[in-house]
Amino acid sequence: MITRTIDQTEQPLCCHGCAGAVDWIQSQGLGSFYHYRETKAPKPEQQTHWSLFDHPEFLEQHTIALDDGNLEIELSIPQIRCAACTWLLERVLQSNDGVIMSHAHLGRQTLTVRWDPQIASLASILGQIDRLGYTATLLTDESAFQARKKERRQLIKRIGVAALGTMQVMMVATALYVGEASFIDADQRHFLRWISLVMSIPVMLYAAQPFFVGAWRNLRHRNLGMDVPVALALSLAWIASIIATISELGEVYFDSVAMFTLFLLTGRFLELKARHQVLDTPVESRPMPMTLAKSCGDGQFEQTPVSMLRPGDLIQLAAGQQTPVDLTLISDQASVDTQALTGEFEPIVVERHAEILAGSINGSSVIEAKVLRVGKNAFLGRLEHLARQAETVELPEARWMDPLIRWFIASVLTLSIITFVFWWPTNPEQAFEYALSVLVVTCPCALSLAIPTAWTVTIRRLRRLGILLLNPTHLLAFARSNDWFFDKTGTLTEGRFQRLGVKQLGATDMDQALSILSGLEQGTVHPIAKAFEDIVPTPLQQITHLAGQGVSGVLNGTQYRVRQSTLEEMNPEFEHALQITLETDEGALISVALDDALRPDAKHTIEALQAMNIRLTILSGDREDRVQAIAQSLQIDHALAQCRPEDKLRHLRHISASTVMVGDGLNDSPVLAAANGSITF
Repeated sequence: MITRTIDQTEQPLCCHGCAGAVDWIQSQGLGSFYHYRETKAPKPEQQTHWSLFDHPEFLEQHTIALDDGNLEIELSIPQIRCAACTWLLERVLQSNDGVIMSHAHLGRQTLTVRWDPQIASLASILGQIDRLGYTATLLTDESAFQARKKERRQLIKRIGVAALGTMQVMMVATALYVGEASFIDADQRHFLRWISLVMSIPVMLYAAQPFFVGAWRNLRHRNLGMDVPVALALSLAWIASIIATISELGEVYFDSVAMFTLFLLTGRFLELKARHQVLDTPVESRPMPMTLAKSCGDGQFEQTPVSMLRPGDLIQLAAGQQTPVDLTLISDQASVDTQALTGEFEPIVVERHAEILAGSINGSSVIEAKVLRVGKNAFLGRLEHLARQAETVELPEARWMDPLIRWFIASVLTLSIITFVFWWPTNPEQAFEYALSVLVVTCPCALSLAIPTAWTVTIRRLRRLGILLLNPTHLLAFARSNDWFFDKTGTLTEGRFQRLGVKQLGATDMDQALSILSGLEQGTVHPIAKAFEDIVPTPLQQITHLAGQGVSGVLNGTQYRVRQSTLEEMNPEFEHALQITLETDEGALISVALDDALRPDAKHTIEALQAMNIRLTILSGDREDRVQAIAQSLQIDHALAQCRPEDKLRHLRHISASTVMVGDGLNDSPVLAAANGSITF
């Protein structure tokens, strides 16, 4: 039989797992846990479901595999309500062997954990989170949304009970106040107090429960949170009122208890609603396919759910289809639209064995490729990971805010005790009332009423202006920022090809040539086609798209081709633009210059920022010549071209000053999250 000494008594244990838990608790100096524990831990068979999260396929789909071999996951924990919750989760988890990092985010109610799979396991981490009294769910899971929805409904019910109780208690309290002035009969006053007591019971036992649960969790782990003084004030006032009611001596505070609970719950609901509006805001992105054509042998392909794809699987990607996984090209060549990744709308041509990253769109005919990375380890998963990692960087204000709150709570409790001790010798009847007043008046949860209200009003007013504010601290960042960074394509420019000019190269009708060119382009998924959408297309037959070589088609027995213009065919007036040529076997017909035009308000915006002595920089993934051309036209001195998402993030982090990033693409999400303030549209 397995035993361990607990409180100087030999206790039998059911398994080595429980023995290990006892050893860990005692080694951490937390032996007093057994004094506070009110219920027995669930039996091992009730906890076996945690082992399912260590399944290799689950880890591959839902965790990030880092270069050093460690794993990282981000979890949703709806019970995170204050700085004490984040402190507790981080401190306890980081005390485990193998857990390298744990970071709890109060605003987003998430927990990021990084661990060494050779030492620790996800099952053990989730189990410990559960034992702390928190529920962890996958951040991308529908259960996270449902948990937030359930939390809001539960809080609304508590507010309803508190409101009903407050109205009833205040109605009785009014009679007591009026009765005191008109010398109410003692029996009637005693009867009304008992009615107030009964009406306050649902408020204390149900509506105010979150404050008591939070305070108990904080005290159990030797931490001071905002719920501690609230629970203490409510408890003391209610118990004192009960004693006064029974003994018929002293004052009662049932009305104050009920009203205080209602106000604090309302403040908490405002804060919760504002935070959930941000978390529930959908991210605009191109819908990803749920299935891909996977090879089943003998040259046959069948549609397979993306979640079932594994590295090494052979798949087919249709023309215009976006890949949700990273691929290695098996076909000889492909034209790939990477606008969602780089922000640049001009496709690139890749050769056999090249990587095609998740989020890319196949601009060629059907291609074959092998799955390289899936799930969180694919490019989109890693991009999201970069964005969330940048978002969880601790703000300078948070470094002193959390200790300040704990110090303030301790000071409030100490001041309340001093007040009681000071008044007891001279006026013992009023000492309790004065001490209780200190707890209530200086309660730190007053912040939970003021800040969420201001935040909610700000969010609503900005939304009326068409602005969605995701983080209130960004308002401060905009006010004190001195470095602004702009993406080029889709931010300073329109983000789509436009015709700049047409140059006639041969004997042809210009309008007819443009109509034929439009007919050729409309048969492709190339972004260039959008530049000719306003031209009525001439139908052609046998339209063929060759990656990197253009597109061709047949009209009345004549073959027409569209290709990139040669140096002699280009219009020198648009030397930085993309220029394409329509030709037949007899020669070139026309050359069309295409480029991404500036937004109409770009120049005015840049001039306004420069007038405020703000340093401006362009960070773009486009070619050097195009980026410099835009920079010169806007008179921006600093411009960096051919930047990948990680390059933009690295450059931004080199700037120690307060920064603002303005971008539009999915590729900008990491740098948008890392900046002190960010704007996207």
